[in-house]
Amino acid sequence: MKVKTFKVNPFQINSYVYYCEETKDGVIIDPGYFELDEENKLMDFVNISGIRISSILMTHGHIDHVMGNAFAKDTFEVQSYLHIEDKFLYDNAGHQGSTFGICIRPLPVTETFAKDGFKFDVGKNNLKVLHTPGHSPGGVCFIDDAEKIIFPGDVIFRNSIGRTDLAGGDYVTLINSIKEKLFALCDDDYVIYPGHMEPTKIGQEKRYNPFLSD
Repeated sequence: MKVKTFKVNPFQINSYVYYCEETKDGVIIDPGYFELDEENKLMDFVNISGIRISSILMTHGHIDHVMGNAFAKDTFEVQSYLHIEDKFLYDNAGHQGSTFGICIRPLPVTETFAKDGFKFDVGKNNLKVLHTPGHSPGGVCFIDDAEKIIFPGDVIFRNSIGRTDLAGGDYVTLINSIKEKLFALCDDDYVIYPGHMEPTKIGQEKRYNPFLSD
């Protein structure tokens, strides 16, 4: 399995293409594409690599992580998925953008899923959904247990955590999601590919993250 990172839009989020080298099946995680150049770079990579995008997965409904969903759905003609509890954020993305002076294309209807353990096939592997609210009510992590890889969106970063002062955010809930769910299910050697900044590992964050270390 391979991870391709694209740093996109004015918020500089990490959008990922996660794909199987053998089968060429892949998914887009957090379609935050905003500029034409960002869209072209994604298309060039997918086409040159021969990747077949099977679905679009969104870790949560904040505008920076969903603003390119119209482009992604129109281009790849696949379904996109969001946790049901973040649908209110997704549906309100245009207003979110206006508060930052950003105008986005109207977002298409997106499919929803609501249960821990839902799995998306990616080649011979799969990404399991882990509901981790706190940054937003419907925030999730996508976890490949075979490869020990986590895509947590804005739940956790290197030496930091997601903000909790936005709509539906809650600090205690977020800390509990990380410690009691993510840390409980994933060993120290799992690699975290966060929504912003560089990758890290579970063990690193247990020991050195000032919000999480004992």
